[in-house]
Amino acid sequence: MNNKPILAYLLGVIVSCCLSANTYADQRIVTIGGTLTEIAFLLGSGQQLVASDTSSIYPEQANHMPKVGYQRTLSVEGVLSVQPDILLITPAAGPAKVLQQLADNGIQLITVQAPDSQQGILEKIEQVAKALNKEERGAQVITKLKQDFAALSTPNAWLTHRQPRLLFVLQVGGTPMVAGNHTGPDALIQIAGASNAVEGVNGYKPLTPEAILLAQPDAILVTQQGLTRAGENSLWSLPGMAATPAGKNRRLIALDALLALGLGPRTPEAAEYLQQQLSDWQP
Repeated sequence: MNNKPILAYLLGVIVSCCLSANTYADQRIVTIGGTLTEIAFLLGSGQQLVASDTSSIYPEQANHMPKVGYQRTLSVEGVLSVQPDILLITPAAGPAKVLQQLADNGIQLITVQAPDSQQGILEKIEQVAKALNKEERGAQVITKLKQDFAALSTPNAWLTHRQPRLLFVLQVGGTPMVAGNHTGPDALIQIAGASNAVEGVNGYKPLTPEAILLAQPDAILVTQQGLTRAGENSLWSLPGMAATPAGKNRRLIALDALLALGLGPRTPEAAEYLQQQLSDWQP
């Protein structure tokens, strides 16, 4: 029996698979959005990343790669300078005209879109894993993350009395911008088992002194970067803030910007931190 045709066929399949894998491994990828960059590194694709945007501040390796600008204000020249094959973006990336020009230059644009929720985090990982040909590793990460979420438990005092009301302030100086429904901070607050003090607000909105008093937050949540820029006194001096429970008790929680806004693999860690910071809170 002549086995040469079968051997030749099998050899051809093996060579084809190897060439396909090598071709993919050679692709140059740029991630736009800090959470996407974090996920890409977690999936083991860090070596394929040739650049990221300025919101990509985790892990530490992300701070040592070229930056192509802020995700909402990308430039054609900045992205083309690193010669990417794939641009992994969030819906926030733009401007749209720039994205179209990049696509016209032969760059493959892959948008990762998921709701701001616990389930949305899992969907982001699944989409990035598929885009980077890391489905197996992605499934492992998702399994571990589900376990981390399941391990979170709402403090008994919050269940038997009431949840602490948190107010996320994005802009400390000037007119404060707060996070309402359908935002990353709102999802984080809910995952932690607390309550958003402005649950009737949708998206990010300026908050008036009257609205601050009506919200009556028990604690204020801010980004560490924003707090460093403006200072804690700027927050407590906002009109109406001193009269709230949070202001009277000077209860302030600062989180890294990517943890507070990004909704990514470290969200269970961020939720647990919020619970720890409010461990001595009394209804």
